[in-house]
Parts: sequence; structure tokens; C-alpha cells
Amino acid sequence: MKKTWMKFKRQYRLQIIMIIMTVWALLICYIPIMGNVIAFQDYSIGKGFLHSPWVGLRHFKSFFTNRYTLQLIRNTLAMSVMSLIFGTIFAISLALIINEIRSGLLKKTVQTISYLPHFLSMGICANLFIQILGRRGLINGFLQEIHLLDRPFPFLETEQLFWIIMTILIVWKEVGWNAIIYLAAIAGISEEVYEAAKMDGAGRLQCIFHVTLPGIAPTVIILAIMDIAKIFNGGFEQQLLMFNPNVMDYAEVINTYVYKRGMGAAEFSYATAVGVFQSVISILLLVIVNRIARKFSEVSLW
Repeated sequence: MKKTWMKFKRQYRLQIIMIIMTVWALLICYIPIMGNVIAFQDYSIGKGFLHSPWVGLRHFKSFFTNRYTLQLIRNTLAMSVMSLIFGTIFAISLALIINEIRSGLLKKTVQTISYLPHFLSMGICANLFIQILGRRGLINGFLQEIHLLDRPFPFLETEQLFWIIMTILIVWKEVGWNAIIYLAAIAGISEEVYEAAKMDGAGRLQCIFHVTLPGIAPTVIILAIMDIAKIFNGGFEQQLLMFNPNVMDYAEVINTYVYKRGMGAAEFSYATAVGVFQSVISILLLVIVNRIARKFSEVSLW
């Protein structure tokens, strides 16, 4: 006990910061988890979760038997997987390109421009895409100006294009920010490895494929594990902002559905049950993907 107290006194500044953050995490992140109990109740604001009647798994059964459930899961997985695959590919490619730029000024300029969209709100980004792809947007105006179209093409009202537009929006917004992580991983590769590869006759492309990519592979795997665990989230803001009745069958994801049923229809218990389902699936995916990564590589979260 005395040794513990002495250690606390030596690091009291760090300990105080950790105590504050621990209390914050308990209040904001962990105590609210207790609210998930209403997923098993017929919750009423007037009665509170202490006096609301218990209904067991009724809300879960209602969600699983809902005729829209498979459609929601399809849309969620489709947009999540597309964003994950193309986001990873473009982020790695951008990091490799920036790393190969020799001019320091040009490298900083490209990096700044690429990650600037990350700091814009989704509302601004969605409105920008609406201004570009809308019936009176820039693309339709340009195509009509050069007489490729007689009338505006409904990009935002075409169901088959909605997933693609959402993927482009997310990739464009986050690719520069995600590339920073890969640039940091590239910076951690020893220059001696590159020099040895060049002495063996490797060119720039060969160094990329045989030194750089294997060097950042652990980072790619770790990020992939965490991203796959979030695959059932499927976004929220971008779908809600870009939503219109013409693309409803392709735009509705689990998060927007939960928002509408919970906040819009005041079905708090039902919305919480769907949220609990998402959380359970995310935990299972995290454990399974981590185990697969540990089996086929030396990299895993635990």
C-alpha cells in the first residue's frame, strides 16, 4: 500500500488526469449501457424503466419478423462493405502517392487538401453533393450545355446509384484522414530496408510492393478488424441527409430506421432492441475477425 501511494505521489498529475477520464468514461460510456434494459420492457416515460412492464424478447421477435428487416440489413451491409473496401484501397493508394512525392511543399499541399473534407460536417458535404448531382446541379448543367443530355438526369433519385454515391461521399470525406495513419506506418519502416532492396536492384515500384506494403500490413489488418466490427452501423447522417422517397428501398439502413422508430414514433423499447442487436453483432464480428487474423497472421487486437 505504501509503495502504491509513493508511486501515486510521483505521478500524481497523470493519475489525476486518469481519474477524471475514468469518471467521464463511466458516466458517458458505461452507465448509459444500463438503459438497454428497456429493450426487454414495454417502456413508458411516465413509469420509467423501474416500473415499466417486462415483455421479454417481444421487440426482438418483432424486428426479426419485420418484412423490412432483410432489406435494412442488405442496405447496411452493402454500403458498409463498399465504403470499407474502397476506403481502404484509396487511403493506402493516397498514402503511397504522398510518400513518393519528393517535393516537401507539394507533399504538404496534397496532404492538407486531401484531409480537409474530414473537418467539414456531413451536412456541408451532403449539400455539396446535392449541388453537384441534383437536377439543377453542376454535372447536369454541364452535360446539357454540351448537348449530351436533353433533360436533367436524376442521379439522386435513381435507386441503383444511391449506394455508389454514398460510397463516393464517404471515401472522398475520409480518404485523406485515413491516409495519415498509413503514412505514419510507412514512416516507421526503416530506411535500411529500402537501401537493402535498392542494392538488390529493386526499383520504386518494387520497393512499394515488396517493402512498403508488407511493412504497413499490420496496420491494415488492425484497422480492418476494427472497421469490420462496425460494419453493421452502416452510417447514419449521410443516408438521412441524402434520403428521398424515390430511393427509400436502397437508402434506409438500420441506424436511420432506429432513429425514425425511436425518436419519430416514440417506440423507445423497439428502437433499443434493434440497437442491442447491432451491438451484439458488432461484438461477435470483432471476436471472430480478430481470431481469424490471429490464426492467419501474427497481428491481432489481443
